[in-house]
Amino acid sequence: MLAGLFQKIFVAIISDKDGYDIQTIVVKKKKTLHKEFRHFEGDVPSPVMIRYINDVIDPSPFFYISTLNLHANQGAYDGCSKPSESLQNQDAVGIQTLCRDEKWTQYASQDALYQLRSQYNTIGLDFIFSPFSMIEFYFADKIKNSFALYAFGMPELFSVAIFDGGKLEYAHHYARGSSKSATIDEEVSEMEFTSSSLGHEMPEGTILLDDIEDLEDLDLLDDLDSFGDIADLDDLDEVSEFSEDTLTPEEIRQERDHNTNAVKNEIDDSSEEYARFEFIQKTLQRFYASSHCHNRFIETVCIADSSSGGDELKRYLEEELFLNVLIRKVDVCEGINALAQAEGL
Repeated sequence: MLAGLFQKIFVAIISDKDGYDIQTIVVKKKKTLHKEFRHFEGDVPSPVMIRYINDVIDPSPFFYISTLNLHANQGAYDGCSKPSESLQNQDAVGIQTLCRDEKWTQYASQDALYQLRSQYNTIGLDFIFSPFSMIEFYFADKIKNSFALYAFGMPELFSVAIFDGGKLEYAHHYARGSSKSATIDEEVSEMEFTSSSLGHEMPEGTILLDDIEDLEDLDLLDDLDSFGDIADLDDLDEVSEFSEDTLTPEEIRQERDHNTNAVKNEIDDSSEEYARFEFIQKTLQRFYASSHCHNRFIETVCIADSSSGGDELKRYLEEELFLNVLIRKVDVCEGINALAQAEGL
């Protein structure tokens, strides 16, 4: 009753090498009254930025401040077992977990979470979301009915997940380069065959972190509007049908591996797009080599991308790996606030 008399204010904060991006949304009775974006420079929250946030949330006792976990040591796994039972290739000590929907578990390093809380200690955080939360949010219309690889990309960050009919079989978070939040310049763990994630509340530090059988099933990717588009499937007929009359599964693997070598001669190997190409290639190679593959082949890759590029990556994935590629351009702050509204409304 009381909450209905007040506005609800949502503040999303994303840090990067250039400073902090902040989006504020004012909502009342599920209607958006005001939306504003601001950028603040600096390696740490400045007095000006803190004052701005305090002014924004002052009109209402109902406000929610959220951010995204950019640290390297995080992920997700299938089921709700203890991390010691599921993270076979990682040290499960110092890992914080949260089971969602009794289906999967998100995990994050306690040290990383402590760093995040310390970074925003003058502001306070209500929600922290994982990159896998973003994947599920941006592709909620695809995941439940498709067998595909999904990814979420920001500068210096790339997370991948393989869903089969709504079940997340594989997930891995790549952190590249260094920033205020992601400081590890390498992979920190072996990949796990795991599950997906959503956002969750963090009042006490507890935080989050079938199949597409043929190209005809890709009508699932209709009605994309401004999010992105998919290549003309007619042009892909010659490379998308894997019947007994064409290539064997092993021949397909060999040809895909051979074709990816050609990319190194044409794309800048220091670029973000080349790094993402390698991440996707590595993910596919490891999936195909695993016992979870069962001779299935991924034909579709869906990427939620916050950068302005993507055309070159899309072309190489289509031409060299024979993939159908959907890239949706996303506003990360917008997505974080949408997840927070789902939790806070």
